[in-house]
Amino acid sequence: MVFEFDTSVGSSGFTGAVLIPKDIAGQLALDKIKRVVAQISSGKNNLNLYAGITKRHGSVYLMFSKANQKKLDVSTGDSLNVIMQEDTSKYQTPMTEELEAVLLSDYEAYEFFENLLPGKQRNIIFMIYNQKDSQKRVDTALNAMENLKMGNHNPMKFDKLL
Repeated sequence: MVFEFDTSVGSSGFTGAVLIPKDIAGQLALDKIKRVVAQISSGKNNLNLYAGITKRHGSVYLMFSKANQKKLDVSTGDSLNVIMQEDTSKYQTPMTEELEAVLLSDYEAYEFFENLLPGKQRNIIFMIYNQKDSQKRVDTALNAMENLKMGNHNPMKFDKLL
């Protein structure tokens, strides 16, 4: 099911939020949808956002970082158009070519990665995805897999091996 709506940039404390209308939030809860992929636009700017549905203080929203707000050139109160649907992809986040190549070439690392909780898998994928260039993504993917094989399963505490 695809949901399309107009909303505004809200605030959820330290970060921004894409507010979800109550009728759509109700349908998401009814369908037990917890993660979505959304195309968010403001004016001529577009952004694809992979996010979890967050509920706090009676509001339902998607976390919307300052970096994403900057990419769209928006701030609190600005209007947004949102087209979103349930994220049914394997990891519920965009897999990088570099990490995929490392996992295909190292079966032991692949097994460790597959046995992680989904949230930790996403943390590793995002850590690699956020690197600026391809070589840096390869280096980060290799480093992450070496940490997993050494028994370090917490992406926030990976040693810099490379």
